[in-house]
Amino acid sequence: MKRGLLQSAAVALPLLLNAAAASAQQAGSGDDMGLDEIVVTAQKRSQNLQEVPIALVAASGDALVSSGINSTQQLNTLAPGLNVRTTAGSFQPSIRGIGTSSNVVENPVALYIDGVYYPQQREGVRDLNDVEQIAVLKGPQGTLFGRNATGGVIQITTKKPRHEFEGQAGVQIDNYATVKGDVYMTGGLSDTLAASLSAQYATQGDGWGKNLTTGRDTFKIEHQFAARGKLLFEPGPNTDVTLIGDYSDWRQLTNSFQPYPGTSYSIPGIGPLGSVYDTYASREGFVAFKGGGLSLTIDHDLDFAKFSSISAWRKGKSSFLFDNTNVPQPLFLVETPDGPNESFSQEVQLIGSGDRLNWVAGLFYFHSSYGARPIRRIFSGVLAPLPTSTAVSSTSGEEVAESIAPFGQIDWKFLPRTTLTLGARYTYEKRRIDSATTLTLVNGAIVAPPGRKESSSIEKPTFRVAISHEITDDVLGYLSFNTGIKSGGYNVINPANAAYQPEKLTAYEAGLKTELLDRRLRLNMAGFYYDYTNLQVIQFSGGIQAIVNGAKAELYGFDVDFEAQLGGGFHATGGFEYLHSKFKDFPNAVFSTPRPGGGAILSSANAAGNRLPLAQKLTATGSLDYHSDLAKGEVDLNLTANYNGAYYFEPDNFLRQGAYVMLNASAKWTAPSGRFSLMVWGRNLLNEHVITQAPTQSFGYVATYGSPPRTYGVTARVNF
Repeated sequence: MKRGLLQSAAVALPLLLNAAAASAQQAGSGDDMGLDEIVVTAQKRSQNLQEVPIALVAASGDALVSSGINSTQQLNTLAPGLNVRTTAGSFQPSIRGIGTSSNVVENPVALYIDGVYYPQQREGVRDLNDVEQIAVLKGPQGTLFGRNATGGVIQITTKKPRHEFEGQAGVQIDNYATVKGDVYMTGGLSDTLAASLSAQYATQGDGWGKNLTTGRDTFKIEHQFAARGKLLFEPGPNTDVTLIGDYSDWRQLTNSFQPYPGTSYSIPGIGPLGSVYDTYASREGFVAFKGGGLSLTIDHDLDFAKFSSISAWRKGKSSFLFDNTNVPQPLFLVETPDGPNESFSQEVQLIGSGDRLNWVAGLFYFHSSYGARPIRRIFSGVLAPLPTSTAVSSTSGEEVAESIAPFGQIDWKFLPRTTLTLGARYTYEKRRIDSATTLTLVNGAIVAPPGRKESSSIEKPTFRVAISHEITDDVLGYLSFNTGIKSGGYNVINPANAAYQPEKLTAYEAGLKTELLDRRLRLNMAGFYYDYTNLQVIQFSGGIQAIVNGAKAELYGFDVDFEAQLGGGFHATGGFEYLHSKFKDFPNAVFSTPRPGGGAILSSANAAGNRLPLAQKLTATGSLDYHSDLAKGEVDLNLTANYNGAYYFEPDNFLRQGAYVMLNASAKWTAPSGRFSLMVWGRNLLNEHVITQAPTQSFGYVATYGSPPRTYGVTARVNF
């Protein structure tokens, strides 16, 4: 079935493009305007997407809603090559196979919201009710966006306050009795001051599965609240000052583990499971987060350049509890009551523009801390069989990072149609750890292994060189060379392990950006090659996560995306990506083989030749929209399909998520006044079951299915 769907998609793409050409020639006056220009800030200044020599995909807030994307967890349907997983309440995107499965490190795909970098992964889990635009930048963005943008950048821009009063509110309910409500309002407070406020709340009546030991639900939103407020002060025609404050508070039942399909545990207690969301765990696993932040952005137009300052402070606290074995006895629990995070960043930029020369110069300062107070691992029964076995491992610690980086980029149009881009960034970063572990044995004895209190620093340059040429007024070709780094660090929740080193990615890319058929078809494509060294890989030993460095890997591939105004009220977007990835060298990687009586036999070997974790050979997405004016209102229909190729979770390439298709659909009616709309929708209509985490443990191969099952519901919205 999967192969048939893939073959159908391969056939459908050229047919769809041919249909675009034919329909464009026959388009009526209502479709003659062509595609709207998409303005992005991928190079720190406003540009037409088609003029930026970077592979990127952007979508407006309205386009996201029509495609069934209402949260960051669903962004994989936006861009081919973007794989999004939510693990233990953490937002974990990967782009072109570059990502991480650890929730205690910064992600190599950097998340920016309103120009502010979000280092804490749990702050990336959010709904998108006040979003103006989302842009996905593929490939290392180490020059303008910094040290932790090895894989790329996700830019979220929320709505700017307006002086005219307006707003909207919505409520939705789905088949799991998930009720969500949101509101957005904006208006002027004076001639120079405007404000906006958005808020969202959700709760879920029925979980996706059952805990067959306790009788309670699994995978359930207990509460989810988020709010954002903005003040826009315009003291003069050349100055904008924007103050933003946001806060979120959520708690959800999650991570219901069960044996990976086709394997068994070496410990008893697993009975029949009714669904992939069921569990026999002794305790309900949960994740909770509270936190938020403030930012102040000052934009001022000088005679020769635009000055911009972005100051941001963020603080939060995570807590969680997981039963890692899925058996009625509490054999292996992991919990923390307090996982604090705090960060401060300051960025200043000067942005100049002219007919032949555009430039950006800036300085970025960043300070962050992450810790555990404490993280406890509790063992019992067969996992702590001897009086000298560990009953409780308790680790408290904090990792602090401090970085400063000057950067700059110039775009020089040295020929009438040819532009040379040169960029560089110099990053200095210092990290320190103060962490200690206490072991309580089954016999009550206390053991205190040596802690870790040390620091390290790096000084690394990153570069960008690109040349772009306007082949025609509607076709741009480019070649680029980029480098990116992801900072190293310490295993703060596992201080016994050594520090891990920075990873480096060198990227070569060639692309074409085209607008055809009087701007009714936008077709962009790019080919790339990555040389990836010292990559950071997640491994488990003794049930404890560790981050280690793999030696070398290579990735190459190509991606295509398109947008077409088909005529007759139809509009289509989509694309695909092919990716080849493999380790060239990774000695001492953890390998495993299933034990005949259950569990796993662990060993070490070189993972050379194996595919990188989370890397998919083929991904594709397609979305078809239809709009029609009725005698009484308007109707909008959408069908969105996202093909996700298979991928592995670990370097030994044993645990695998098979290929799957996410199919979403919606139908919306809008009243003649435009003030009221009603939408019926369905998501994951094929009811695909997607593993979001699968670590190897000695007692067995563990899996949890954190991606939603088939959901359908209705949403009502009002504009005022």
